[in-house]
Amino acid sequence: MRRWRNLDSFSTFLGLIRYVPYVACIVALKIYVMMLLVHSRDATTDYADYDDYVVRQKPTQPSTTTTTHEPGWREKQEILQRLNSTVIIPSATNRTPETIWLFYNRMPRTGGQTMVSLLKSLAKDLDYQHQEHVYRTPWQRLMSEEEQRNLATWFEYNFWPKSYDRFSLFINFTHHRSPYVTLRPAYMTIVRDPVEKFISYFRFKRVDQQRAKMEMTWREREKPGASRKWYWKKLKDCVLGGDPECTLKDDSDDFISAVPFICGQFDYCMKHGNRYALQKAKFHAEFEYSVIGVLEEWNKTISVLEHFIPSFFKGATQRYYSTEFETEKQVNKNPKKYKEESEEVKTALKNRMTVEYEFYEFLKQRLYKQYQSIEDLLRLPTTKLISKSTEDPSFSKWDRLDIELGRNMKP
Repeated sequence: MRRWRNLDSFSTFLGLIRYVPYVACIVALKIYVMMLLVHSRDATTDYADYDDYVVRQKPTQPSTTTTTHEPGWREKQEILQRLNSTVIIPSATNRTPETIWLFYNRMPRTGGQTMVSLLKSLAKDLDYQHQEHVYRTPWQRLMSEEEQRNLATWFEYNFWPKSYDRFSLFINFTHHRSPYVTLRPAYMTIVRDPVEKFISYFRFKRVDQQRAKMEMTWREREKPGASRKWYWKKLKDCVLGGDPECTLKDDSDDFISAVPFICGQFDYCMKHGNRYALQKAKFHAEFEYSVIGVLEEWNKTISVLEHFIPSFFKGATQRYYSTEFETEKQVNKNPKKYKEESEEVKTALKNRMTVEYEFYEFLKQRLYKQYQSIEDLLRLPTTKLISKSTEDPSFSKWDRLDIELGRNMKP
């Protein structure tokens, strides 16, 4: 021992031994904290909001803890219990919660590129960040429970105002949020006339190179020569000839209509013509979404967004019609010009989309009522949203704030 004790390596070893208890304590503390977090996420929570999850999460014993639910929680529960027999009427109620997050679940062929460009442009002046989803998987609309929970956690770790867009079916962030979080993102999206959207999507699949390549590769594997036949297929022949791509049979899978996008992440939501899915979509549209715009009513949509979600859309109307925004718009991926489809084709498609059109008319009524509720405000003088590129250096943000406060203080 005396010989080893005089060696430098031995003294170094003894020095390291002294820190072993400290390292062990730190490791044990980290493991304990991780176990607490895992337990808090996996435990059955009694704050669970509406949806089918409530049936699964009802506690066997009455809860003695005091829980805080969102406004209107009890009304939602009562409506869900009798959803099949309830007539949901659209209203002008502003459902925007107190939040710093915005979730825009985009639908295909509904002006999403323009809306994303507008969000990015407004983010510079309204001091928030827009996050586009990076698609690393071929199918991104239907998400697993873990993926939904991870997205909810992603919002929770963003302490700066964020807007986020994704081609995704409705996600119940209230259910997937952590027990210690009280905020959830505000919801918004845009819909389009079902027939016009179907026609646009039919053409887009054959114009977009990446999408057409994937589709043709899959069809060629199934049957040699089928890829070219699919690519040169005419919409009229598809609709009137009974082609499976355009039959739209009830209970067939549907991933492009508005009903599944607003209904949510359930099997019945993705079944074409499902009446219960329609009711759930109406429920979510009325009680969860701040604004669901209509592409054919673009001016009304922008006005309602500007007044119902001002944190993300203040000055949207003025910005959209500015010459500066023309250069910021994303290029349309389907610029090819087509002939107008015949009324025979449109009528045949419309007859196969009765549920989708009922929902479309419901959303148009809701948007119209929301617009009516702000018509008086639209007549008032407004302060222009000045862009950073054209802002006068002598006119600072504090001067603009004083003007706004002074205007608001006047009787």
